[in-house]
Amino acid sequence: MWNLDDKARYVKVHSFSLPEAFTYADTREGQTDRDKRERIRAKAAEDFPENIPSIKWWAFRIFIKKSGNRRFDIDNVPKLIVDAFCKRQIEEDRAQQYTKLGLFPDDTIHFVRIIEVGGMRSQDEDITKVEIFGCK
Repeated sequence: MWNLDDKARYVKVHSFSLPEAFTYADTREGQTDRDKRERIRAKAAEDFPENIPSIKWWAFRIFIKKSGNRRFDIDNVPKLIVDAFCKRQIEEDRAQQYTKLGLFPDDTIHFVRIIEVGGMRSQDEDITKVEIFGCK
């Protein structure tokens, strides 16, 4: 398999946490995929590195805590996060203020090869922790 903590092979480029947990394909006002990508980008933009090292391809490690008992499909979480850093999606969202967050041209396997997702129910909080790695 792989070990994203292997510093000989991978470099952690950025990490951040969102005080919410959500999936894609919600059409309610303020909860659309575009709205969620904007919230992801806004949080990621805080302390985003100025210089990105040379990367062969990208990997994401995502951990979610979700409160309550409503259905929550964890497999629908990574799409929004990966797309938030896709140059094509940033352009389609007309999110020019986040151009510097565009790490890869498209969200295909050519550019993003690993997505690790884990999660658990929580009594009192919703949180999404995101780590972004590059293969050296």
